[in-house]
Amino acid sequence: MTGEPQAGGERVYEWDVVQVGDRSPEFVYEVTAENIADYCRAVRYENPVYVNDAAAREMGFPGVFAPPTMLYTYAPQRRNDLIEARGYIAPEQSVVAPRSTPFVSTAVRFQETLVRPGDVIASVTEVVDKLQRRDNKFVTFRVTAHNQRGEPVAEYDYTCLWESPTRKRPPSDPVPDQGASGERRS
Repeated sequence: MTGEPQAGGERVYEWDVVQVGDRSPEFVYEVTAENIADYCRAVRYENPVYVNDAAAREMGFPGVFAPPTMLYTYAPQRRNDLIEARGYIAPEQSVVAPRSTPFVSTAVRFQETLVRPGDVIASVTEVVDKLQRRDNKFVTFRVTAHNQRGEPVAEYDYTCLWESPTRKRPPSDPVPDQGASGERRS
């Protein structure tokens, strides 16, 4: 039944549909000194190397640059874009039988290149692994990002619990409501 609409006509990106190699469209983000400063204010980073060129140069940097965790802004995970590009909706988006696919881990690999004002960062999200352990099913997405010169700036993996014995996908046909006496209602 892979790829077939489920109850309610929904096409949900279920375990049997997920394929290693599924990719999102490219996402492009232009880095500015202003959006770096906005990010620093939002997360309360007070290190002046991120917002003051003189302070950054004094510390041996070429000028201000994006703090490491800003990678989730300029190279966001975007798994729903990947899922939509395949013609599906995420399990969380289902109206008929929504269920969560909780985050379980991430592994970030920073590259040698700083992300600076004026950089244009392009990133894609790709399914890189589907694995099963003790009846739990996991999907790992990889986000890779490079700047306008093609230099890699970051790469990270993001793993979600897709299905588990306690989070089984609901049946295609919903069970009718039962009243307090156990009688079925239609």
